[in-house]
Amino acid sequence: MNTGILTQPVKKDLWYKEPWLLLVVGGPLIVVCASLFTGFIAFRGADQVVAKDYYRQGLMINTNLQRDAKAREMALQAGLQLDIASKKIVMQLKSKQALPDLVQLSLASSGAASGSVEEVIRRLPLKPIGDGRYEADLSQDKKFETAIQSGVLHILHVKLETNDWRLTGDWLDPMQRNLALSPSR
Repeated sequence: MNTGILTQPVKKDLWYKEPWLLLVVGGPLIVVCASLFTGFIAFRGADQVVAKDYYRQGLMINTNLQRDAKAREMALQAGLQLDIASKKIVMQLKSKQALPDLVQLSLASSGAASGSVEEVIRRLPLKPIGDGRYEADLSQDKKFETAIQSGVLHILHVKLETNDWRLTGDWLDPMQRNLALSPSR
């Protein structure tokens, strides 16, 4: 008999050179790497699902609804105009009842033109200057003044408020148009 064939040793490759290893370990290794990458993306770009002061905001809903109802009851009407030359916002306020001495103006705008998406909020006091006329000085805030001069303001969210009532609305293209506010229904 020919014993040379039986005594020849079988040639084995090293374990890491086996082609089946890629199929056995490669699939799970790709899944682990993809899940780590997805976890990294989720952690870095996580949005706030719940506001940090959610409880206080929830309590304020009823107060805001009462303030809106009070504005309807008073039949408030407001007209706002942006005066670029004097860097002021002038408001004409009409009501069935006595007008307040001070009104708080809140302006919210996004800085999308400058590349940031964050909301910029300005709170300005509107001081009375005549019969139902109020004005707010914008020259105190340099960033807002720069935004006005460069013409990047395309939309402002406006909130006029006192302790008793509030009016809200969006001011589209404040550089070119005036804003008329009335109570929400």
